[in-house]
Amino acid sequence: MFGPVAVLGGGHGGHCMAADLTLRGHDVHLYEHPRFLDSFRATVERGCIRLGGPAATVRGEAKLRKVTTDMTEAVRGTRFIHMVVPAFAHDPFFRELLPRLENGQTVVVWSGDFGSLRLAWLLRQEYPAKEILVAETSTIPYGTRRRAGAEVDLLLVAPRVTIAALPAKATGELLPTLKAVWPCLEPADNVLAAALSNPNPICHPPGSLLNVGRIQHSGGQFFMYREGITEAVARVIKALYLETRALAAALACEVIEYEEEDFWTSASIMGAAFQAPGRTGADTLAIIAGVLGPTSISHRYITEDLPYGLVPMSQLGDKLGVDTPVIDSMVHLGSAVCGADFRASGRTLDTLGIDTLDGQALLRYVTEGVR
Repeated sequence: MFGPVAVLGGGHGGHCMAADLTLRGHDVHLYEHPRFLDSFRATVERGCIRLGGPAATVRGEAKLRKVTTDMTEAVRGTRFIHMVVPAFAHDPFFRELLPRLENGQTVVVWSGDFGSLRLAWLLRQEYPAKEILVAETSTIPYGTRRRAGAEVDLLLVAPRVTIAALPAKATGELLPTLKAVWPCLEPADNVLAAALSNPNPICHPPGSLLNVGRIQHSGGQFFMYREGITEAVARVIKALYLETRALAAALACEVIEYEEEDFWTSASIMGAAFQAPGRTGADTLAIIAGVLGPTSISHRYITEDLPYGLVPMSQLGDKLGVDTPVIDSMVHLGSAVCGADFRASGRTLDTLGIDTLDGQALLRYVTEGVR
């Protein structure tokens, strides 16, 4: 990666990426939105992050080049901008980022939930003259948890992360540079295929909604990957996954494939999507089992993965004529559980700027960039 890089997002993933890149010799600007300064203050004051954990190949104190809540300072002069925030935070970050983007920059929306399409649409509407490459990944390569202050543990890594540029014809020029930093990266057919390969919307809503009584009864002491993924819940996860695969097939693309046995562990496919390097599968499952949550119905397993992951999938099914009864049922059930209308408040095809495109036009857009 050439020159300084910006990492936008001061949560678990952003801290881990910033520390990992710094310890591997890159100059990193870490940015957090000013509204989250209180939880970011320790990192600002220290200017460094301590990286540890069983999956860390580099560890120790990472002295960052910049730690800031000033977006201009964060992205000025960078070639790559890595967006590592939950999907519900995309718009506030995009609004700060858009006027400060410089021609020739690349924005990678990690674990994007169709966020690349949202950013590209905002660029087209508000800054059409800017020459910016946008890309999206299926997930982040880090299974990580931030501890108190500016410390983060890397628990697991993703052995395979797919990425595509928007348009996909630019993926080939982008991938070699990023793959040199993250060898786990592989090309997705397009950004839709990358979004449909995100394991979070596949696992989290079924595991959460089908255990909602236990979540509330426990007062937040619920470990989904220890007690929530029973055989029946795993069947729902597999059925939902098969619907994402059908959506991809209707778009002439492919999602990440899993072995049959991957669905039936205590972590379902999350135990294949993230692994403990150099350890057994049982070790991976034990680490995942120790992750607390969801702790309430407002947890991101529901309030991110459902409205920002499943809602656009459901609408894609309607557009493409693909039946998605399990995805649809999760959207309806989650809305009822939360007393919300996620179909109205979530990430719709309209907010992505693709509601007027038929299947053929949509595929042409994500492949060639032609509308």
